[in-house]
Amino acid sequence: MGGICGIVFKKQGDRIQGDEILAAMVKALGFTDSEQGYVATGGHVGFGVQRNLQDYCSGIAKTIVQGRPVVLIIQGTLYGQSSDLLRRENETREGIAQELLARYLKNGIRAVHDLRGDFSSGVWDGRQEELYLVTDRFRVNPVFYYEDGEKLVFASRMKSLLACPFPITRTINPQALADIMAFSAITTDRTVFREVKKLPPGHILTCRDGKTSIREYWDINFLEPDQASENDLTQRLKAEFDDAMSARLTADAGRKVGAFLSGGIDSSTVTGVMTRLANGPVKCFSIGFGEQRFNEMEYARIAARHFGSEHHEYYVTPQDTFDAIPKLLDSFDEPFANASAIPTYMCAKLALEHGVDVMYAGDGGDELFAGNERYSSQRVFDYYTRLPKALQDLVVKPTVTALADLTGLNLFAMGKKYIRRASIPLPDRLYSYGLFNVLPMSQLLEEDVLNAIGSGYDPYHPIREHFFKAPAATDLDRQLYVDLKITISDNDLFKVTRMTQAAGVTVRFPFLDHKLAEFAARIPAKIKMPSRELRVFFKRAYSDLLPREIIAKTKHGFGLPIPVWLRTDKRLNDMMHELVLGARTVQRGMFRKKALEELVDRHRTEAGSFYGDILWDVMVWELWMRTFWDGRPEA
Repeated sequence: MGGICGIVFKKQGDRIQGDEILAAMVKALGFTDSEQGYVATGGHVGFGVQRNLQDYCSGIAKTIVQGRPVVLIIQGTLYGQSSDLLRRENETREGIAQELLARYLKNGIRAVHDLRGDFSSGVWDGRQEELYLVTDRFRVNPVFYYEDGEKLVFASRMKSLLACPFPITRTINPQALADIMAFSAITTDRTVFREVKKLPPGHILTCRDGKTSIREYWDINFLEPDQASENDLTQRLKAEFDDAMSARLTADAGRKVGAFLSGGIDSSTVTGVMTRLANGPVKCFSIGFGEQRFNEMEYARIAARHFGSEHHEYYVTPQDTFDAIPKLLDSFDEPFANASAIPTYMCAKLALEHGVDVMYAGDGGDELFAGNERYSSQRVFDYYTRLPKALQDLVVKPTVTALADLTGLNLFAMGKKYIRRASIPLPDRLYSYGLFNVLPMSQLLEEDVLNAIGSGYDPYHPIREHFFKAPAATDLDRQLYVDLKITISDNDLFKVTRMTQAAGVTVRFPFLDHKLAEFAARIPAKIKMPSRELRVFFKRAYSDLLPREIIAKTKHGFGLPIPVWLRTDKRLNDMMHELVLGARTVQRGMFRKKALEELVDRHRTEAGSFYGDILWDVMVWELWMRTFWDGRPEA
C-alpha cells in the first residue's frame, strides 16, 4: 500500500510552488522501492499520492470547473460494482481517478457512499475553497491530520505528515501513554502527539472558510434484526461471503495471492472459500512457536491438508523478535505494542519469499460473528444477574462471602470473585481486570504525567463511549460494536496493514466488506450466539466446508509468547531490564520507579502473561521515545 498526503493553507497565496515542495512527504509514505509517487501542487493547495501495483485505484485527477481547480486523490482498492464500472480494459489509474472525480462533480461528496473497498481519499474543490478527507468504513487506510491557524496538513502515515516542509508543532500526548498501557494501541482520535489527530473510520472531514468539521457517513447497525429462518440466513451468509471474496479475487486477477492460515475458524474459512472459488489449491502461510501453549500449527496443518493447500510454515524465535524490533518502530511511526505484530510480519515475509504479493486475512470474523472468548465469559455472569436482586443481596452474596472467608476453600473463593465481577454493571465489567483496575494510574505514572493527563481522565472511556453509542439492543451486539471500533479499527487493522506493508505485500480483509458486515449485524444475537458456545451460527453454516477438528477446537488467539521470552531469553531479558529500569527511563520521569521494579519482580516470580504484557507495553513506549523523540533535531 502507498498513501496520500497534502497541505491546504487557509488563506490564498502562492506558498506551494513546484512539485518538489511535497517530495519529502510523498517519499515518506512508502515502505518499498516498488511504489511510485505522483504529486500535484499549486498556489495554496498541494496534494500527493504514492501507490503500488496492488492498489489499482490509487491515483490523482484534476480538472477546471468555472475557472477553479478541482482535484481528487485516492489510495487503495475498490471492489464489486464500483470496480466493474471503474476498471476497464487497459484503463490507467489516472482514468480511474478521473472517473471518481466525475462522480464527485455529479453527486458531491455523497459519491463516497457508492464506493466499496479499502481506501482513503482527498478532494479539493476550488469552487467553494473546500477540502474533504475520507476514510473507508473500517479504516483499513488511515488518515492523520494536523491543523493550526494557518494550515491543515494530512497524510496516511505520521512519518509523512512530519515531513511537511512547513512548521508543525508537536508535543507528547500523555493520554496516548495511558492508551498504550491500557490497550497496547492509541485509540481514535488520539495519536502520540497532542496536535495530530486520526480521522475515525467511516468519516468525512470538511475544511471550509478556515473551519473544520467531521461527520460520520457510515456505521454498522444492529437495530434491524432479520426475522428470516436460520436456514435462509445461512444461505445468505454464504452468498454474501462468496461475493466479498469474489469481488477481491476479481480485483486481484493476475496477481499472486495467498492466505494467512492460523488454524482458527476465520483463516480456515478464508482459505477454504478461496480454494473453491479459485478451483484449485492456494498458497497459505502459518506461524508457529516452540512454546506449545502458544502454538496452533497442528490445526493449521489440518486445515491445509483438508483444502489441499500449498502450505508453508515458519517458527518464530526470540532472535526473530529481537531483530524485528527496528522494523516495528519504523513501520508504525508511533508507539504500538501489540506483540502479535511480529509473527504477522514474519508470516507476510514468508509469503513474499514464496512469490505471493497479496495476502488474504481473516480479521473481523470474530467481531462480526461472536468468536472471542470474552463474549462467552460475559454470558457466565448472566446466571447471577438474572436472580432477583433481593436474593442476590440477602442470600447468595453474604453466604458465599462468609463461606469463602471462614473456610478458605478455593471453591468459595472463586464464587466470591464471580459474584464481585457479576455485580459490576456493563460496560465496566468488560475492563474490570484491565491494568488500571489492578494497578491504578496514580501508582504507575509520575505526578507530572498524571497532572498532564488530567484528573477527570478515564482510561477506559473509549469502551464506555462505544458501548453506549452502539446502535444495538443486546449486550452481545454492544460488545461486538466496541470490538469493531477498538480491537479492529484501532488495533488489528493497523497491525496487519503496517506489517504486510513492511514485508512488501498487500493485504485483503474479506470479512470487513461493508455489505457482509451489514448483513452480519442483522443476524439476531440469539442466533449468532444462543448460549455460551462461540460462533454457533457461523460454524453451523460452514460445517460442510471446515474440518471437524477446526469447528470443535477452543478459541486460541494469535499471540507471541513475549512474556515467556522476556523471562527466558537473555537478550530480550537484558533489553527489558534496560528499557524498563535503565537510567534513561527513570530520568525521563514518566513511570514511577518503584512500580516498574514491582512489575519486573512479579513477572519474574509469578506464572502467566499479565505482567509480561505490561512490561512489553513499557518497552515499546520507551523504545519509541528513544528512537523518535530524543533524537529529533529540535531536541
